[in-house]
Amino acid sequence: MKDIEKKKLLRQSGSESQSDMVLNAEKDAAFNVSLGKLTVGTLLYSGGVWQFSYSEEFKQQSRIVPLSNFPAKDKTYRDSELWPFFASRIPSSSQLQLDKDAPREDLVTLLRKFGRRTIATPFEVVPVT
Repeated sequence: MKDIEKKKLLRQSGSESQSDMVLNAEKDAAFNVSLGKLTVGTLLYSGGVWQFSYSEEFKQQSRIVPLSNFPAKDKTYRDSELWPFFASRIPSSSQLQLDKDAPREDLVTLLRKFGRRTIATPFEVVPVT
């Protein structure tokens, strides 16, 4: 992995242990973000860019405030780095007890495997199949 990519991952995750993650620009992905029965928004990954936008259902309600990383309901957020709200859902390689010689999985695959639920937040991130 290039040093620049490692620095980006360290900056976004705040954790050296997540520096082993890689991005696979070839793999497109979509995830629904929900809170109970409410669809909050959609996280997309395509062509090396992450995108988050709120659902119309979420925009119309006023009971639940927007996520802190995404304060404007009508904005579509784009970044080449996965936001901490989502990256924090992926365990570090040491938590996964991976052998140092094991192949590294990309962020999209890891988010699909481990991102659904976390003890830190009631929001679910579910891969769209």
